[in-house]
Amino acid sequence: MKKILFPLLLAVTVLFQSCEGPEGPQGPTGDAIVGTTFDLVDVDFLAADDYQFGLTFADAKLGVEVLESDAVLVYIDWEDTDVNGQTLKSYRLLPQTAFLPNGILTYNFDRTSRDFSVFLDGTVNLANVPATYTRDQNFRVVIIPSDFALRTAGTVDYSDYNAVVKAYNIDESNIRKISLK
Repeated sequence: MKKILFPLLLAVTVLFQSCEGPEGPQGPTGDAIVGTTFDLVDVDFLAADDYQFGLTFADAKLGVEVLESDAVLVYIDWEDTDVNGQTLKSYRLLPQTAFLPNGILTYNFDRTSRDFSVFLDGTVNLANVPATYTRDQNFRVVIIPSDFALRTAGTVDYSDYNAVVKAYNIDESNIRKISLK
């Protein structure tokens, strides 16, 4: 029995090593995945709109497809700094909190695969919030496809806008500006 088993195993091993099938399709490369980035400018939070605004991703202004599993990051243009005549923007990931003399104001957002909204919340009476916090606000929205986000999970600090730009090769010169006025 032992004399037959060894040649049989050898024959099976040679047979499976020499099998070859057709080449499969090429998998995705790191450059094949492209997200979407756009700016929402001149956003006003008004009492008539319950201090919020919302947009549908498929809206003609945006025209993007978002899957439930995609990462949607919303940053607020928190403050601009003038350095040697050049304006540098400081983006902060939502939710973002401002501590006012009369309470706490929070910029927050929620989203589905169809739409998203940005809204004001907190302990402060929103009717008494200074216009500098409710008028002409600017937001940057970064949509990262889920397969790319999963591959980089744990390696990118999403709260650091500059780290996100670097990790996903965002070309800031091509970011669309969408006015909500």
